[in-house]
Amino acid sequence: MDLLGLPLHPLVVHAAVVLLPLTALGALLIATSARARKRYGSLVAAGAVVALGAVVGARLTGETLNGGTAAGTPVMATHITWGLLAPWPAAALVVATLLLVLAGRGGNRPLLMTAALLTVVAALASIAVIVVVGHAGATAVWGATA
Repeated sequence: MDLLGLPLHPLVVHAAVVLLPLTALGALLIATSARARKRYGSLVAAGAVVALGAVVGARLTGETLNGGTAAGTPVMATHITWGLLAPWPAAALVVATLLLVLAGRGGNRPLLMTAALLTVVAALASIAVIVVVGHAGATAVWGATA
């Protein structure tokens, strides 16, 4: 896939690398603060959906860019492996954040605490995976840096 002669993958990746960690940080905030959850919960949940779209877009354009060929280097193999996994914690973040926002509107404290815990875990997993994918991709493209 190309856009104006440029491969789409590097362009879409920037959206995923910015939006997913930003949304995950927002999710951590609303998981720990009732005031923030009330004020920004819907925005964070919407951001999680958009971030998931960016991550899925990055995965699909990466598969197209790779052309189904085998990974040439161990770093590229790492990038591909983690890139295939990246949508899952992002999807978990969407589900957990939506559950948290809805639980915050009800009065069920055990459900709220469970949703907050799931949100924290999904947010941390999302950040970790996107950092590993991004680092491996950058290393594969630009080589190792000291």
